[in-house]
Amino acid sequence: MEAQEWVNHLEVTRRARHKGKAVTDESEDVPAIGAETVGAAVHLMSQLFGMAMKETPPIVMANPFVGLELPVIRPHEIDFLEHDEAETLYTAAAEIGPRWRTLIELGTEVGLRPGELYGLHGHRVDWLRGKIQVIDVMTRAGLRRWPKSKKSHRVVPIPAHIMEGMSALMAGRPRDALVFTAPEGGPVDDGNFRDRVWYPAVQAAGIRRFPPRIMRHTAASWLVIDGVPLYDVQALLGHESYRTTERYAHLAPDAHDKVVQSWARRRDASVTHQLGKGRT
Repeated sequence: MEAQEWVNHLEVTRRARHKGKAVTDESEDVPAIGAETVGAAVHLMSQLFGMAMKETPPIVMANPFVGLELPVIRPHEIDFLEHDEAETLYTAAAEIGPRWRTLIELGTEVGLRPGELYGLHGHRVDWLRGKIQVIDVMTRAGLRRWPKSKKSHRVVPIPAHIMEGMSALMAGRPRDALVFTAPEGGPVDDGNFRDRVWYPAVQAAGIRRFPPRIMRHTAASWLVIDGVPLYDVQALLGHESYRTTERYAHLAPDAHDKVVQSWARRRDASVTHQLGKGRT
């Protein structure tokens, strides 16, 4: 299958999961894979072929994933939880288990990726200074001891109340143990978390139904709304590109101040001009 043909096939392929559930042949109204996902897949393949071309001797002589026609990524509204929704969700998650409240608080207020939450080890936590070093990532293939990108490797501050919850979870356990574990032990499985914790908590809380990635969007949105500079938000979330963080720029409290001030100056100038004409 040619690279462009593969891309075209991806564009009409249904998602593997929809509304938090695995898609089956009987599933209805399942959308196709999104343009962003297709673009990410092509970018990954292009990187792999690029690395193969640099081998000595080269494994391949050309990169078929360069210059392909990709689906257009259309801008979409950034959703995030309101503060009252988050508090209700925390309470509902605590009913399922205290660890889940702490995990969701950490994801919602600090913006760690799911894999970063599941892969967090106790020895990566600076318990005295209230910070964690983001390195390990839990994937479906197991623990990956390096982050998604250079900027994903970061040190981030943690609110005191979340540190207390994490400390309680680590009591009596080895220093290098996973902070968050499945009820039966071992790492948290992403699918099980969605089906057994996240969506049951969302339903019990009676809030809008979003997938777990809403935690990360919420963390960024709350910070920008509160006036935190975009560069600081980028550093906290580990966005490789500043353009990713710019999606939240419209939420800044002063996002349109210069525009509004310009309108006011023009209006004032017009009024002054009219008053001047009336005196002559």
